[in-house]
Amino acid sequence: MERNIINELGSLALATRLKNLSDHLAKDVAQIYKESDFDFEPRWFAVFYSLKDGNELAVMELSSMLQQSHPAVNQVANVLVKKGLVVERKDKLDQRKRLLKLSKKGLQLAADMEPLWAKIKEANDQLLRQSKNILASLEAVENALDKKSIKERL
Repeated sequence: MERNIINELGSLALATRLKNLSDHLAKDVAQIYKESDFDFEPRWFAVFYSLKDGNELAVMELSSMLQQSHPAVNQVANVLVKKGLVVERKDKLDQRKRLLKLSKKGLQLAADMEPLWAKIKEANDQLLRQSKNILASLEAVENALDKKSIKERL
């Protein structure tokens, strides 16, 4: 059997292992989108889905809600605007505030993708049943990191 250094490293390679898992899942979902004839990238999902109900949200709100950096959300928003899936406007009271909303094209795409997302969720749920409470465990780790970072723990 081939040596698995990531497994050998255990918790020392936690970030690498989580990144590898994320990459694997994103690659699979990207292939599913492509085979389903959707011009859509997995990295857009969280921002796009947050807007699917017609909500208008500020980039900062999305950043907070998604627990992603402001630049990361901005980067995805820029792509979605360029693709015509999201429309943006400046807040009348604060011109620095960028408000985002799905365009008609974006709303239609969201409606078209709903059945596929339901199937992906079902597959994810089936996968997650292989482990006991992995989502709860991840949430516990995230909460612990919010209270005290690895740097602080050192």
